[in-house]
Amino acid sequence: MQRKESAFPIIYGVLSAIISFIAVIFICQRSFRLNLQLSIIIAGVFAILFFCLSYFRGHASVEIKRIVYEYKLTDQQLAKITGMKASDFPIYQNRLQLILPKRYWPRVLDALQKYEKQQQAKE
Repeated sequence: MQRKESAFPIIYGVLSAIISFIAVIFICQRSFRLNLQLSIIIAGVFAILFFCLSYFRGHASVEIKRIVYEYKLTDQQLAKITGMKASDFPIYQNRLQLILPKRYWPRVLDALQKYEKQQQAKE
């Protein structure tokens, strides 16, 4: 089965990088009184970091939701798979709401990917 790649993580990462680049340039020049070249270098480093962070958060969100929808998982099943509470996974109008703090997303994604591998092995 071939998966359709989502553009969301890339767009989310690029927007985050642009906003952080602009913000860091202004902070470096106005608050720290650094020259333009140094401000651009520092802003570029921050933009790369924010792109990576946002890309992986966007990717985790898309993957979590994809697995949940593909296997039609309920909040109770998600709680059992991840070892968390069912109230951490509210599903409204057949759409998972990721209200968990983002620091838990890698753990949830890992558990769901293991579940997906188990399901594919059964087929």
